[in-house]
Amino acid sequence: MNFSQISSLALAASFALGATTAGAVEVTGGSVGLSYSAFAEDTDFNHWGLEGAMELGFSRDFSLQIDAAYHDFGFTDIDSTLLGLHGIYHLNDATSFGAFYTFEDVEGDEADIFGIEAGYEVREWEFEGYIANVDTDLGDATLGGIKARYEMQEGFGLTGSYDMADDDTGDLSRFAIRLDRDVSVNTNLFLEVGSAKAEAGGVNVSEPFVGLGGEIAFGADRGTTFDQRGLARLIPGL
Repeated sequence: MNFSQISSLALAASFALGATTAGAVEVTGGSVGLSYSAFAEDTDFNHWGLEGAMELGFSRDFSLQIDAAYHDFGFTDIDSTLLGLHGIYHLNDATSFGAFYTFEDVEGDEADIFGIEAGYEVREWEFEGYIANVDTDLGDATLGGIKARYEMQEGFGLTGSYDMADDDTGDLSRFAIRLDRDVSVNTNLFLEVGSAKAEAGGVNVSEPFVGLGGEIAFGADRGTTFDQRGLARLIPGL
């Protein structure tokens, strides 16, 4: 365990300690989502994802987010499971900071992901970013990403996102544009297009992909503060 991992755990523990001494616990929000993506030129290489999250509020300033997910890749029949925990500090109604830990298992290969994150809202805009260290039996990697969403009229939203993973052997990146719409108070559907790029051993491969899905949110805050963090989420299909 390196210094960045210790720092993330210490920060999450500090949030939890502050939360437990602050007051009663309540569920402030949560969500369940289903998504599908595939490479545009060969849809046999696809990805199904089922994600769930819940946020517990201890006070106006502190909360704890719990993540769980299952990912399945169609062509290779590889599957992945994920469990995550975020300790969150809400600076004010517009700004939140978090420290997170994710445990991801891909066919018996395990990854421990430790990182920090931040979110900011201003008028119709929402911004989110994170950086993390990935610890596996094969070595360490860096994981990070940014996202910006603009809320439009009639319940529509437009999101641009970029995520990357990098280690000594190569890197993987994912860029996507998503159009979503609230079809009811608690239900949101989306379509997205993007490009996934992989580089290893001097070979670069870039492929376009398409995706669709939906999410049902619940609670006073209609969802959770942050997205889930993991490696399988970056891959449109295998």
